[in-house]
Amino acid sequence: MKLPEALDLINPAVKTQKAYHLERREVPVKLNQNENPFDWPQSIKEEIGKFCVDRPWNRYPPFIPDELRAQLGEYIGLPAECIIAGNGSNEMLLVLLLALAKKDEPVILCQPTFTVYHLLAEGVGAGSETVFLDSALQFDLDAMLAASAQRPRAPFIICSPNNPTGTELDETQLRKILAAHKGFLILDQAYVEFGGFSAVPLVNEHPNLIVTRTFSKAFAGAGLRIGYMAGQAEVIAQINKIKLPYNINFFSEYVARTALTHRGELSAGIDLLIRERDTLAAFLAELPCTVFPSSANFILIRTDRKQEIFETLLADGILVRDVASYPKLENCLRISIGSPEENNLLKQSLRRLFGR
Repeated sequence: MKLPEALDLINPAVKTQKAYHLERREVPVKLNQNENPFDWPQSIKEEIGKFCVDRPWNRYPPFIPDELRAQLGEYIGLPAECIIAGNGSNEMLLVLLLALAKKDEPVILCQPTFTVYHLLAEGVGAGSETVFLDSALQFDLDAMLAASAQRPRAPFIICSPNNPTGTELDETQLRKILAAHKGFLILDQAYVEFGGFSAVPLVNEHPNLIVTRTFSKAFAGAGLRIGYMAGQAEVIAQINKIKLPYNINFFSEYVARTALTHRGELSAGIDLLIRERDTLAAFLAELPCTVFPSSANFILIRTDRKQEIFETLLADGILVRDVASYPKLENCLRISIGSPEENNLLKQSLRRLFGR
């Protein structure tokens, strides 16, 4: 078989998609991926290192990570059987769409949002239907309810707080959507520890609500790749059938449990990041740009000098995210909240640029 013939066999829904890609740039101050800037204490790393040395590597991890699920349940306030853990919340989203999406029922998405949702919806053959945020980049509740009325049984994915806008749904809005929508509502709350309404308690009331969360942001575990989903136990039992066996390696499973055991230490930086976010937003508001309210660990700005700001910061060793290619985000940059020192370097660079 020749290469063109092999490529012709690939799913057309995959071939027509643009790959999710992030250009790698080595810089001293990295504010482009919404990472937590605070690494784990050395003592915790050494505890984990000893476990890895002692633990046999030739044996599989637990088939069902019961200890991790129990700790997660204690953390979010649900029984262990209501939880599935996996290789980042991205894997959980893929598992959910494999279980819930149908070819004749496009997945409803609120754009602009995390681009992986669209890629996964297309990849499983369902496709997607867009509800745009309003002109202020807030959730358009009326438009969301109208889309639900048009496709009442479709999977509906909402990111709150939303990436890359920082937008959040409050409890009243979420309850209105849940009251109207008859399909599954997948609520990605990767950033909820930084602000916004946590919807986990609503799982008990709504069997069609599934919440996904991650260790990558508030727990400073982006390199760990652990995420999880929460839903009613009977629903989770069905979705668990399509999850790959042994999807978490023994290292990640143990590190996630260690993170939950030491969550008091690891979460100490969250309040600082929230304060830094609000301080940075106030600073940016004094510059010639629009600053959008954020409940996450990043800030979205719009400015006619977008490219100049991006290149000036990069020349100063500071990398932010250009999101101008997203729908409705012309001339927009997303700035992750770094450490106080990193944020000060960002401010200094912008002060020089704008003569402030």
